[in-house]
Amino acid sequence: AAKQAELVELQQQLATLESRKAEEQQLLQTLLRAAHMGADRNFLKTLLNREQSGEAARQLHYAERFSRYQLAQIERFQLTLAELEDLGQSLTASLSALNDQQTELVQRSAELEASKLAREQALASLRSAIEDRSAEMVQLEISQAELQLLIAEITRAMEGVSSFADVPPIADSRGELQAPVTAQLVHGFGSRYGGGSLVRQGMSYAPNPGSQVRAIHPGQVVFADWLRGSGLLVVLDHGNGYMSLYGHNEALAVDIGTWVDAGEVLATSGINSSDPGVGLYFEIRRNGEPQNPAAWLD
Repeated sequence: AAKQAELVELQQQLATLESRKAEEQQLLQTLLRAAHMGADRNFLKTLLNREQSGEAARQLHYAERFSRYQLAQIERFQLTLAELEDLGQSLTASLSALNDQQTELVQRSAELEASKLAREQALASLRSAIEDRSAEMVQLEISQAELQLLIAEITRAMEGVSSFADVPPIADSRGELQAPVTAQLVHGFGSRYGGGSLVRQGMSYAPNPGSQVRAIHPGQVVFADWLRGSGLLVVLDHGNGYMSLYGHNEALAVDIGTWVDAGEVLATSGINSSDPGVGLYFEIRRNGEPQNPAAWLD
């Protein structure tokens, strides 16, 4: 705003000087014409004639004053031209500075617009991520509920079955059981899904496709099929209300009703389709309630 006001003032000064220049130029032209038209060719004769010496002195005095006036007007005109040149330079400098400010303003405006667009895109991505996460949490809750229903159905179906007399109690091997797969643990029991309130009821291992999934203890296969949220799932009943679950397998190696020993191959490990960073999912339950597998494994 200050530069704009300065530019307006300089333009006004320039207009004033241009007007003065035109007036002074016209005055000089008038003086030159008058000097030319009024020139007396007999002035020298008058000057040398003794009888007209008074008239000659008067004319000489007039010519001298007229010449001084002409010189003064010429000097004034030259000063006006110099002021015009200085003012023109100042005006050019002000215009250049104003253009620089305008360029900077346009650039900053473009940067602010780009920043605003980036913020809007980030917010849109965040909203989308929140919506996707919410949908994912809903699916996980449904999957957990379906798995819980399956365990409840198996528990009811196995009530009164006393065919585990030859199977050593799994409770006697607490803290000594071998891990179901050779892979790194990525999610422990009770950890939360995606920072939400839903917690894991078992543990998840890193993907190791094709690796063997083995039974942690002798038992009977009571489920070997696909279940939403768990993929290809194997459930072993170890008696006395204990079960172990092995999910997200690539292929199954046992059928329902099969008896297996500890270390026997149940399946080959796969990858969680909804979370590629997770392979085998493993649970231990007692009377349908999830137990922390870390307390049971060696």
